[in-house]
Amino acid sequence: MAEPRRLTVGEQWNSLSKIIRGSLAGAEEATRCHKSAALQIDLAQYALTSLIDELSAVMDVGGRRRLATVHVLDVQPPPVAPYPFDDAIAA
Repeated sequence: MAEPRRLTVGEQWNSLSKIIRGSLAGAEEATRCHKSAALQIDLAQYALTSLIDELSAVMDVGGRRRLATVHVLDVQPPPVAPYPFDDAIAA
């Protein structure tokens, strides 16, 4: 059996450089995909939380139901004549 041919220093450097460049490109792509996925998860979580908050106002959503806020206005009867500004109008 013949011994395999040894690579020259230049061939070894080219092979090693190619492997490192490929690994670097793969790492950059993985980082970009990770950032994109994190953003999509954040947006989905925000949308889900908003949906649950909106639904909890009208239905029971796992104990998150908000009580309705009812405002009661203190209704005053209209003033009886003479009006407080009648003197200003008469002048």
